[in-house]
Amino acid sequence: MITLKDIAASVKGDLIGDGDIPIEGIAGIQSAVAGDISFLIHGSYIKFVPDCKASALIVGRKTPLADVRAVKNLILVENPELAYIAVAAMFQEKPAIEPGVNPSAYVGPKAFIAPGASIGAFAYIEDNARIADNVTVYPYVYVGPGVSVGEGSVIYPHVTIYRDTTIGRNVIIHANTVIAADGFGYAWDGTRHAKIPQLGSVIIEDDVEIGANTAIDRASLEKTVIGKGTKIDNLVQIAHNVTIGQNTIIVSQVGIAGSTKIGNNVVLAGQAGVRDHVTIGDGVMAGGGTGITKDVPAGSIIWGTPHMPHKEWMKLQIYIKRLPALFDRIREIEKELSAEDADD
Repeated sequence: MITLKDIAASVKGDLIGDGDIPIEGIAGIQSAVAGDISFLIHGSYIKFVPDCKASALIVGRKTPLADVRAVKNLILVENPELAYIAVAAMFQEKPAIEPGVNPSAYVGPKAFIAPGASIGAFAYIEDNARIADNVTVYPYVYVGPGVSVGEGSVIYPHVTIYRDTTIGRNVIIHANTVIAADGFGYAWDGTRHAKIPQLGSVIIEDDVEIGANTAIDRASLEKTVIGKGTKIDNLVQIAHNVTIGQNTIIVSQVGIAGSTKIGNNVVLAGQAGVRDHVTIGDGVMAGGGTGITKDVPAGSIIWGTPHMPHKEWMKLQIYIKRLPALFDRIREIEKELSAEDADD
């Protein structure tokens, strides 16, 4: 049983109310019922507090208590969003696969499976693959020869991991993602597109999460690298020889062309596109749909296609909105000039 004082201790929060009440679940402020703990991350949700039925509420220390005292039991924290993450982890269901290898899975005779690993039904593990302790491999996963999967990682159903890929600790790879397929490399020989052999590998460092239906291609000769702590959304394409730094965010439908280098703490918003052989510095933020066509200095905030500084892009949007009125004004001026010419 989890009590409110257990949660307060876990998030290092100040408890107001009854710390001995049991907490059975976590829910949003509008859907919570008795036995739940809820949270107030944004001030706009204060209006829902009077009708909140949760047994307890997590709020920021700067929140006026008069606004939230409709809920008698409170935990005050510096950052409610981070506190929510910690509490949600307490109630998160663990992977359903028991440790061991399911009888219907195939494991090559030269593969190594740690005793604490869980290999689901119909998974296929090739020779010389290494699966560490506390790894969960869900059903229908393919792990190629020479692949290494670090401790605590979770590979969801229908993920395909081609040969010689290195996956670090506590990596999460969601369903239908493909790691280390051949990069898109061809040379025109005058009559056809000749395929360039893709002989390199992929390295996924610790604490990376990769969304569903994402493709990360192997390098042509060296390594495609995804840095520690980077988070990649669903439906992302990362081409061969790309290097992505640590703690970077890649949002859905981003496409990154080959041999691009992306720094640490970068944010590429949805549908951003990056051309090949571009370098993007640390801390860059690119808005949705940005087309990145050349190197971007560290700390830049960019938008538009081709990309430009965010403030310049915003100014351009204002000009674009004014174009119809400007066009009408030019036509009026042309008519006036034509009338004056006719009078002469």
